[in-house]
Amino acid sequence: MKSFSLRFERTLGAFCISTAVLFAAGATIRPACGQSPPGNVEAGHRLAEAYCSQCHVVVKNGPTGWTDAPSFSAIADRPTTTAAWLEEIIRKPHMHMLFVPRSRSDAADLAAYILSLKSH
Repeated sequence: MKSFSLRFERTLGAFCISTAVLFAAGATIRPACGQSPPGNVEAGHRLAEAYCSQCHVVVKNGPTGWTDAPSFSAIADRPTTTAAWLEEIIRKPHMHMLFVPRSRSDAADLAAYILSLKSH
């Protein structure tokens, strides 16, 4: 019986140490390659007001832009809209977006803001 108790204590001790290591590692795990960290909605809102509001309606029920660009709410409500898709579109410079490429963090922030406008 003493042998069982000793084995149990060792097993329990190893389990506790393993669990502690896994939790500590979990706190430092980063997104897998190719994934962006989650964006900051407030920063995305500021970027949208500064760079996107000339063409898009960037706030719900806000003033329309001077083009027929879809509102951010309409983009967010599309069933196919994902953060990854938005970030890809935002990062590519093209004539509709002032030919200005955006950084990964700006794209993630804008995507987070757009998705925050999704109707539930």
